Amino acid sequence: MGSDFFASFISGDPAARALLPARPLDEEAWVDSAERAGQRRVSRDLLAELRRQAAELPPSAARERHLDALAAPGSTVVATGQQVGLFLGPLYTLHKAATAVARARFLSERTGRPCIPLFWLQTEDHDWKEISRAELLLPSGRRTLELPPEAPGEARVSLAHRLLPPAVDALASALSDLLAPLPFAAEVAHLATRHYRSGVSPGAAFAGLLSELFAEEGLVVLDPRTPAVARLARPVLRRAIEGHEAVSAALSARARELRAGGFAEQVHTRPEASLVFFHPRGPLGPRYRLVRDGEGFRTPDGRVELAELLARLDGDPLWFSTSALLRPLLQDALLPTAAYAGGPAEVSYFAEVPPLYELFGIELPLVAPRARLRILDGPARRELERLGLRPEDSERPRDELLGRLLERPAGLPGRDALRERLLGPMEREIDALSPLLLRLDPSLERSVRKTRHHATFAVERLLGRVERSAFGRDQVTAGRLDRLLALLQPGGEPQERVYSFPVPAARVGTRALVAALVAAAGSLSPEMRTVTP
Repeated sequence: MGSDFFASFISGDPAARALLPARPLDEEAWVDSAERAGQRRVSRDLLAELRRQAAELPPSAARERHLDALAAPGSTVVATGQQVGLFLGPLYTLHKAATAVARARFLSERTGRPCIPLFWLQTEDHDWKEISRAELLLPSGRRTLELPPEAPGEARVSLAHRLLPPAVDALASALSDLLAPLPFAAEVAHLATRHYRSGVSPGAAFAGLLSELFAEEGLVVLDPRTPAVARLARPVLRRAIEGHEAVSAALSARARELRAGGFAEQVHTRPEASLVFFHPRGPLGPRYRLVRDGEGFRTPDGRVELAELLARLDGDPLWFSTSALLRPLLQDALLPTAAYAGGPAEVSYFAEVPPLYELFGIELPLVAPRARLRILDGPARRELERLGLRPEDSERPRDELLGRLLERPAGLPGRDALRERLLGPMEREIDALSPLLLRLDPSLERSVRKTRHHATFAVERLLGRVERSAFGRDQVTAGRLDRLLALLQPGGEPQERVYSFPVPAARVGTRALVAALVAAAGSLSPEMRTVTP
C-alpha cells in the first residue's frame, strides 16, 4: 500500500510534484495555465455539437453566451466531470459543477478573456450499479432510492445507450412524497420528475437536471457518447490503438516511478491492456477493454486484427470508447482546458498520465482539487448549538466527541464518592457510638440497626435518582450527537460522498443552494469548508 498521493501533492511534497508538476493552490499557476490553454482553439465541429446538445437542455441565456464566447480566440475552459448518477448522485456532483463555475469566473476576471465552466458527462461508462442509487437523510430518517438491477442483456453497455426503466417514475413519485414536509419540496420534486422519467437515458436525465440547476451560471454540459464527438475523438483513439506498445511502456515506467516515490497506482494498469474499449457487437452493445494478442487484440467476443479495428474506427468510431486514463487526453485534445477540477482519486490518477500527454503531444492542464464542502442547514445548526460543537468537530471520532460531551457536571462526584460523602460520616459515628449506646440499653441495638438501614436506603435511593438523571442526560446527548453525525459525517464518510442534493435543496431552495456552493467554491483551499445556504 503506497502513500496518499493526493495528500502529498496538496502539501507540496517534492516527490509528488515531480510526478504531477502543478501548483493548484497558487493563483498565478492558474493564470499561467490559462495563458497556455488560450493558444488553442475549439473546432467548429465541436462548437456545433455543443450547440446541438445545448438546444436539448433547459434554456439558459448564460450558457448561450458562454458558447458564443468559446468560439472567440483566447477562450479557455475549466472542466470537471462525473458519472451520471440517479438524481445527480452524491452531493459532490454539485460541488464539482460549482468549482468549475467559480474557478472559470476567477480566470475570466484575472486574464480578461472568457473562461467557460464545462461538465463532461461520463456516459461512456457502463457501471449501472454505481449510478443507480440515491441516499437521502430526511426528517423521518435515512432512505435509499434505488433502481432495479440491470438486465443481463444490458451488462457492459455504455450508459448513453441505456434507458431509465419504469421504476424511475415510482422513485420520482416517492421522492416527491418524502420531501413533502420540507419548505421547497414542490420545486425540487418538480425538477426531479421533469428530468428523471422512464424512457430517458441516465445521461439525458442527469444533463437536464444539472443544467437547469446551473442555468444562471451558464454551465456547459458535454456528452461525449455521440457520433459527432466520436468522429472528433478518432485521432486520439487511433493513436492509443496503433501506439499500444509505446503507451504501455510509458505507463509501466510511470508505475515504477510512482512506486519509487512511495505511491501506488490509482488506476491499475496492465501491459497487455489497451486504454481503449471496443464494442464488438456495435455501439449499442457491451464494451470490453482491448487486450493485446500478437499483432491484434482480443475481447471476450473473440480476436480482432489491428487492420480490422482501424477500418472499423474509420467507418464508425462509436464502436470505441475511452477508459479512465484516456478520457482526460480526449478532453484536452478537444478543449482549451486551463484546469481540471477533480476529487482526490481523480487528482491521484492524473499522476499516471503526464507521460501520455507528452507522447500524444497534448498540453497537460492544471490539475486541481474540487471544492470540498459541508452543507450546514437548519437541523445541523441546531444540533451544533445544543452540543456546543463546531462543524469541523464532526470529523473527529464519535467516542472522542462523546467522551468530551459526557463529562459530569462540575463538582458532581462519581457514585462511590458521593455515597461516601453522604453516608460515610454517619456510619462512622454510629460505629463509634454503638458500644456506648448498647451499654446504656441493649435494646437500642434494633433501633441503631434500623437507623443505619433507613439511612443507607435513603442515600441509595437518592444516588439512583442522580444516576438516572445523569444517564438520561447522557442518552439525550448521545442521541443529539448521532443525529449530527448522520447529517454531516454519515458512517464516518463526508456528507458530500453519501447524500444526494434533493433534501438540502428542499430545505433552502435550489437557487439559494447553488449560489451558496458557487460562492464557497471560489477558494483554492483543498480543506473541507462549511456552507450555510
